[in-house]
Amino acid sequence: MNPDLRKLIALQDIEKNISVLHKKVSEIPIKISDLETAAQSKKAAYEAGVSLAEELANRRRTLEGEVELARTKLSRLKEQLMAVKTNKEYTAMLNEIKTAETHISNEEDKILDLMEELESGEKAIKLAETEMRRERAVIDDEIRRMKEDGPALESELEILRGEKASVEAGVNPELITDYRRISDARKGVALAEAKDELCGACHVRIRPQMYADLLLTETIMFCDSCSRILFVREES
Repeated sequence: MNPDLRKLIALQDIEKNISVLHKKVSEIPIKISDLETAAQSKKAAYEAGVSLAEELANRRRTLEGEVELARTKLSRLKEQLMAVKTNKEYTAMLNEIKTAETHISNEEDKILDLMEELESGEKAIKLAETEMRRERAVIDDEIRRMKEDGPALESELEILRGEKASVEAGVNPELITDYRRISDARKGVALAEAKDELCGACHVRIRPQMYADLLLTETIMFCDSCSRILFVREES
């Protein structure tokens, strides 16, 4: 194989690794932000449950206060009933007492419903709190790991950039110019492996004579279809 071509293969592999590592490094802040958003969402759901429970508890206390006042009023009505002197007044008072008792009964039913809702809500809040704390711990651990990985990835990137510069410096400048031109036009992939008379990138068949020359000579050749630099993989 042409020595420059061998170096170009190594260069492309290095650049692919650099691209992968750079993507990992650039994604760290985004992933941390996404994790924080997820944690805040869990916290917001928990706090919403707590707020609802407080609201229900306040409504219960308000109803219990109203029932207590209604009982006091009912007690006075029953005392007043003993003092009425006419049937008409007695009937009117009985109706008023019945209305008061119905009101108290309805309000007590509402209190019971609220108590059941509160009990169910408290269980949900405890579960939500447990889930929130568990997820917060997992998220904190993941964020810590990513922050620790960042410097190591940056260090690895620096090593690869050094290797890239070293390899690139040893390649014919004209060939490097062709490599860069094709790489820019082909999304970072300037070289394509030729196998079974096909270009490994665009999958178009290579002319038989070109493929034979590619196998037998060290001449730099380009795919007729995608213009990438062709190479045949050397056996290990």
